[in-house]
Amino acid sequence: MLARWVDTADWSSQEWLAAVILVFILVTVGVVMLRLVRVFKLSRRKTRAPNLRPLRRTRVRSASDDERE
Repeated sequence: MLARWVDTADWSSQEWLAAVILVFILVTVGVVMLRLVRVFKLSRRKTRAPNLRPLRRTRVRSASDDERE
């Protein structure tokens, strides 16, 4: 299918190198774009709000507490 548009029969090594570099650049740009889309999707996702209430700690009974009872 690609041979219909591009005739590679008489390409030199420089033309092949240019074509390979161009394909590499296109694939790299595509991968970077996909990763950026994924990052933006993750950043837009609502996250659960953290529980900011103070921790409820059990009181340590001291000797003065025992005297009151």
